[in-house]
Amino acid sequence: MDSIFLNRVLIGIINKLKPAPTLILDTVFATKKRSLSSLFSWDVQTTSERILKNIKVSSPASMADTQGGTRISCDAPRFAEKRLITAGEMASMRAFGTTSSMELLQEKVGENLKDIRRKIDITREFMAAKALSGQIIDEAGDVLVDFNFSAEQKPTLTGTALWTDAASDPVANIRAWQKKVSQALGTVEKWVAFCGTDAMDALLNNQNVRELLRYTEGNDIAKKGRIANLSGVEIIEYFGSYIDENGARQDLIPADRFITVAITGDHAMEIYAPVVDFDSENGVGMGKPGEVYFAKAWDSKDPSGKWLKGESRPLPVLTRPEAVIYAKVV
Repeated sequence: MDSIFLNRVLIGIINKLKPAPTLILDTVFATKKRSLSSLFSWDVQTTSERILKNIKVSSPASMADTQGGTRISCDAPRFAEKRLITAGEMASMRAFGTTSSMELLQEKVGENLKDIRRKIDITREFMAAKALSGQIIDEAGDVLVDFNFSAEQKPTLTGTALWTDAASDPVANIRAWQKKVSQALGTVEKWVAFCGTDAMDALLNNQNVRELLRYTEGNDIAKKGRIANLSGVEIIEYFGSYIDENGARQDLIPADRFITVAITGDHAMEIYAPVVDFDSENGVGMGKPGEVYFAKAWDSKDPSGKWLKGESRPLPVLTRPEAVIYAKVV
């Protein structure tokens, strides 16, 4: 029975689980990087837009106009939770016999790790959503990273430009944002947008949009009640939410936002730090990249039982912040 609580077994279990959807992370922050220390450091890149000068065959190559940028450093956050499986609970499982008790205990351990992993993943998705707004904050509202979005990256539409107004032109807005981002980044592999529920309602009811999509996606609107693509942008209506410290449900993407993101391959990543734990073979100071998720168990003397812990130290970051337009459209 004790083999269930071996660290390598628990680490294997928690890393195989995926109990919570992480759509923003999977779409925007798909690149993963494991750090060797608790201090994260990455370059915010900019691209040179100068064209090369024609030179003679006999001339030396010109000095490179290298990429510029800013280096950002911050301490890795830490998300961990522990649960106690009491001796009483384990004793009641043993009453069913050796084989049954092992299965019941495995199920109990799995349920606890699944719930811990779910909380960690919701927190990761929360930070990813905040990163798209220009700042990563924690549950207390403290700023972990500020990407210094320009005012043009956070437009607030007003008057007849609001997508709820009959005179508005959402396609023109989206194309203007695409142009701005493309000029800053260069090549864009694809475009995605995370659309709040009120913003999607406005698109669905906008006559200019409906007329444009009449011969392309009109049936899709009728059948599915959403717009999947507009001006070459894959639109994801986002329903993700979390419960705040007051017990109130909050949208991860505000209902009135339309967030355009250029996918370039080097626009973003999620970094993981190793845990600070003597029981981790890949912990800080070991010179090895840490586990994405770490888990362990240990004895409790009073009350008698087994403590079970899950932990992760992730941070989603934008390496090309100019890839994002965070717009208030209704």
